[in-house]
Parts: sequence; structure tokens; C-alpha cells
Amino acid sequence: MTGAARGRVVDEFAATQAAVEREALLPNLGALLDQAEARYRARSLWVSIDDRTSLTYGQFAEQTRRCAAALTSFGVEPGAHVAVMLPSVPAFAITWMALARRGAVIVPVNTRVTARELDHVLRESGAEVLIIDREHLETLRQLDGAAAPVPRERTIVHGGPAPGYPSDWDAMIESASPRAPANRDVDVDQLASIQFTSGSTSFPKGCMLSHRYWLVIGSVRSRQGVPASRLLVDLPFHYMGGQWRFLMALYTGATVFVARQTSLSRLLDRLIDFQIDFCTVTSALAKLPDEPRYRDTNLRWALTAGLHKDFHHELERRLRAPIREVYGSTEAGSVLSVPIDAEDTVGSGTCGLPVAFRSCAIVDPDGREVPAGQSGELWISGPAMMQGYYKRPDVTAETMHGAWFKSGDLFRRDRGGYHFLLGRIKDVIRRSGENISAGDVESTLQGMPQILEVAAVAVPDAVRGEEVKIYVSLRSGYTARDVPPATIMAFSQERLAKFKLPRYLEYLEQLPKTASGKIAKQELRAAKTDLRESSFDFAENRWR
Repeated sequence: MTGAARGRVVDEFAATQAAVEREALLPNLGALLDQAEARYRARSLWVSIDDRTSLTYGQFAEQTRRCAAALTSFGVEPGAHVAVMLPSVPAFAITWMALARRGAVIVPVNTRVTARELDHVLRESGAEVLIIDREHLETLRQLDGAAAPVPRERTIVHGGPAPGYPSDWDAMIESASPRAPANRDVDVDQLASIQFTSGSTSFPKGCMLSHRYWLVIGSVRSRQGVPASRLLVDLPFHYMGGQWRFLMALYTGATVFVARQTSLSRLLDRLIDFQIDFCTVTSALAKLPDEPRYRDTNLRWALTAGLHKDFHHELERRLRAPIREVYGSTEAGSVLSVPIDAEDTVGSGTCGLPVAFRSCAIVDPDGREVPAGQSGELWISGPAMMQGYYKRPDVTAETMHGAWFKSGDLFRRDRGGYHFLLGRIKDVIRRSGENISAGDVESTLQGMPQILEVAAVAVPDAVRGEEVKIYVSLRSGYTARDVPPATIMAFSQERLAKFKLPRYLEYLEQLPKTASGKIAKQELRAAKTDLRESSFDFAENRWR
């Protein structure tokens, strides 16, 4: 692609984003659903991959009205905080939209939390009501008693009657009126959800997100790529990845094909069986064996966040569709995206250009913007970002600089305006006075064909301050005997500066993940008191 062609792509992308900004924004999420029902009433909105449950736009909207009426009868007032601990089933989206109609606030709860974590989320969010699936009641029962954050009489159980819990979600919806009116007094800047961050590097914090936030992210995402009508949603609905895909569908009239769990081994089956034309992909998919069945896929495009640049060309060839990088966060929503026509960026590692409603600056430690080509922290500004961390004004103040959100991510920008993520600023290992980016170590080792995933963390050291430890998950079919420590070290020595080389190595069958699919480093750090245990020590050439 010539320089003029590249410039044309950038200019056209900017013009599209400007057009999105000029479009009138709907007043609230309830209005978005009303608009979608009017336009696409008979179309399929939701198909559950696991049990083939399906709902049209009209059926879904009616269930939402029933749910809003039921919650009103239950005493859910506008502004009430309602925790929702449901798997990726229609009831989650129905409840979400019903609460939005009511002007209440949803608090999505990760279905994998422990009782201690559930207690934290309920108390931290100020939840007055809990809607929970039967399969998670055992976790809730551990909190029963006088000190329970939400009493049983304010708990609604989904999935059938449960002894000791008087309120049944299914029965409430069935008996409710299908004509409950939308609350037209819900303002676009009213709080819609308290969304807890994924907690990949620290304890989750509750982001206060308005109706405007969700309307904007749905609008922006729906205008990326090329039009798609069959969207795979295999990220959980309690995290924003599942939620903004659902909003994409409401904007475009697409059908969401929803899986209860992400499955790398079954992804190809899902793409083929349901003729999916939009999904997300990862570096792990690129490391699966190629096979003739990829010819039966029907993708129009795929989205990714963090795909290793060395795998980009091959994965596009295999899927026969463009794969484009995006960058965003719970706090800032959608921030960067690579234009669908920017074919020359494939394999470059770029996260793209600022999307509609977002301005980006790369700054030095003193908050001064740096020239193109230099690295610094990415700051983000614009409307429809979080309103702050709930009940955490101190942390909010640390994160914001006036109108700018300080991402904590290290970036550089090239002369063409494309942004490149270099790693987390705070995810740094300080060894003998040298700062080592964990992301740099991880990205390098991710390029080793036998490695599926890798995480680098700091290990305290009396002499050097900190040492580098890597956790490695190998591709299916490989064992530590096939890929011994010496092989991993030889690969590292060819590609990393000596001061960045890992000291410790531990093999894990699977790395722990957050709801958004990120590696949960805090779980790795908390797994044992001495992180050197069960590790190979390269300096001493022995297992500890």
C-alpha cells in the first residue's frame, strides 16, 4: 500500500468516526431496545448455542417488559442497585434491559467468584437486591445469616424454585404484565451499571457506567468492520465483552449466538455449525493445528485484542477474513481500532486509531505529550467514559487528570497516527536497577511455537530486588519433557537482552483467567507464599 493509499484509509476512518459523533444519541437503553423491536420484531435476536433456545426481537422485548413490571412489583425503585449473578442465558440480558427501563442499576457478578468475593461485590456496590441462578446458590449460602449483605427475602432465584428462597424469577416473569411502559424519565447520563474491572493485576473496582456509556460503545462497535448478521458471543455476559456485542446486535438487527463458556477446542465447530460471520480471535487459536474445515467458515471479519503480530498473517489466511485489532477498557470503553481497509497494518502489532468520541495523548511522567515514535502513558478523554469508581473517590482521583483518564498502559504512536501498546506501566519487574516490562518478556516468549500462553511476574530477591518468573502453558500435545527449560531458555537468549532473561520457570496446564479472558496475575501471585516453589531455577540449574 502506497503512502497516499495509507493516508486515504486514515482520512476515511476519521470521516466515519466524525459521522458517528454527529448522529443523534437515543435517550436511554430502553429506547434502544424499543427501536430495535420496531425495526426487527420478527428476526431472531438470541440463539443459545448450548440448548438452541431462541428468541425473536419481539419476544425478547416482551420478556423485558414483563421483567420490568415484575421488578417494580418486587419493590425495585429507580436508582436501586441490583446484583445479577446469572450465566450467559437470556435472563441476564432480559434483566439488564428491564433494569435499564426501570432506571435501576445493574451490578453484574462474575459467576466464578468465591463466597468472599461475592460478599465484597455485594457490599462494595451497595446491592439491595440479588438475582442469582440456582447453580450458584451454594456460594450464596456460605454468606447466609444476620450479616448477609442481601437477605433471602430480597433475593430472586432464576432456574426454578429453590427451598428457602421465596422469590422465583421464572414465575415472576410469567405472571407479570407484558405492557409495562418504559420509564421515559431515565436520563442518558443516569447511572446504568456498576461494572467491576476484570482484576487482572489488582483487586476489582466498580466502574460507574451511564446509559450514555453503553449507547456510545454499542454505536461505535456496530460501525467497525463490515456489516455482520450472526455474531458469536462466547465471552460471559457479566463482563463487558458479552454486553457490548449484544448492543451491537440491537443497533444492526443481528442475531447473537451465545455460548455459556468460551471453548478454544470447540470454536471451529461453532463457527461452522452456526455460520458465524463475526467473532473474536486470540493468539491461542493461531497455535491450533490448521485443518481443511476452515474452508467451511463464513466469517466476514474478526476482532482481536492482543493478537501476537507474528500470527496475524497466517490466521487471516486460515480464516479467510480480515482480523482487526481494537483497544479499550472498562473505564474508557472503546478507544482505538484498526480500519478494516488498513491491510498494510496486518502483522504490525498496532491497536489502531482513536474511535469516535475519543481523544488520545501519549505523555511522559510529567504529563507532557511526547513526539511520535517516543513511548509514554496513554491518556484518554471524551464523553461517555466512566463516572468514577463507586465509593472510591481516592482511586478515582489518582486515575483521572482533569478530563483525562490515565490508562496505566505504555504506548507509542507512529507518524501516521497508529498506536502501539508496549505493556502495562505498573507491570514492571525491577531487577538490579533495570526496569523490565513483563509484557515485553511475554510477547517474546509467546512467539515460541510450542507455548500456548505465558505470564511473567516479579519474585522478591534479597540480592537483585526482584527476579523474573515465567508461567508457561504449552500447546496441546506438548509436555515439559518435549519443551524442557533449556529449550525455553535458548529461545529467550536469542531474543531477549541478558538482563530480561527469566530466572524461574513454572509449567501450568492452564493459566488462570479473568472474566474478560486476561491472565489473572494476582491469582498466580497469591497461589503460594514462596513463588520459587515448584519452579526451575535457571541460575542454579535445578528444580526447587
